[in-house]
Amino acid sequence: MQEDALPPQKNHPNVAVIGASGLIGNNLCRALLHKGIQVKALVHINSNSLERLELEKVRGDVLDAAGLRKFLQGVDVVFHAAGKISIDGDKDGSVRAVNVTGTKNIVEACLSCGVQRLVYFSSIHALQQQPEEELDENRALVGDEGFLHDVAKSDAEKEVMKGIAQGLDAVILNPTAAVGPYDFQRSLLGQGLLALYNRNIPTLIDGGFDWIDVRDIAKAAIAAMEKGKPGERYVLSGIWKTVKELAFLVQEITGKPAPKFTTPQWLARMGIPLAKAYSFITHTPMLYTHETLEVLVRCNRNISSLKARRELGFYPRPLSETLNDTFEWHKRVGNIK
Repeated sequence: MQEDALPPQKNHPNVAVIGASGLIGNNLCRALLHKGIQVKALVHINSNSLERLELEKVRGDVLDAAGLRKFLQGVDVVFHAAGKISIDGDKDGSVRAVNVTGTKNIVEACLSCGVQRLVYFSSIHALQQQPEEELDENRALVGDEGFLHDVAKSDAEKEVMKGIAQGLDAVILNPTAAVGPYDFQRSLLGQGLLALYNRNIPTLIDGGFDWIDVRDIAKAAIAAMEKGKPGERYVLSGIWKTVKELAFLVQEITGKPAPKFTTPQWLARMGIPLAKAYSFITHTPMLYTHETLEVLVRCNRNISSLKARRELGFYPRPLSETLNDTFEWHKRVGNIK
């Protein structure tokens, strides 16, 4: 996992990363720095994810339209990786505010400041998962019937498209489930991997998901900056595995035994109150909710990244390599022994 940056090159564009302290954002910053590209990073909360990285760090908020315009003065390329994920609704409205209003503010700031390209990190969840046939860039966006987080990401894409209609050069990326090292803020999936390692998950759940290395997402984003076609969407997928297959792969890599039992969906739904109680008693994250159970069942198994392979040179690494590097990073920073 190379971290050393090359000397900054004068012919590179002025680049800003919004949401730089998150899993995708800080891995992207590292990849940009390694290419010798100077980075201006907007962060919302204090985090050690950018420590010892030679970049300009600015505190800010995507809901502060004036602050965004100030931040983007003189910037050529913007990577928008800020967002809020929820697996339990949107009780306070912040999921929609951050994802939709925040994206609207960024698009308007890019137009106002003459930004040459916006690369927006959407989500595979912004696209309808059914029917169970190949899902690619032509799949329709989620409508109002979807989970609140999915609808928010769909509506955020619409804000980017409005900007494109007004002359903004923008590219949209739709990655699947991002996992990998440098997970300082403990993403939901990262918490799940640690829970497996620490044997804090009493039972597995039927269903699965498409998993992708966050570093491959970062590489694809840089390729999108350099050669993505204006106004295009690119789906970024890795490999689909069941939760059970993932758990046994973790066991193979770490030697930590996987849970012995797999709970069927109908029983898991009945057990959500018990899962909440278990989470409270053990001080572990609540990973199974109505939404996560639905996602594990409804997530499309046939997600195609052929367009990204063809136009961006996107070739994701094996999941075993991702998991090995992830657990090695957690050991190195003292999260696990």
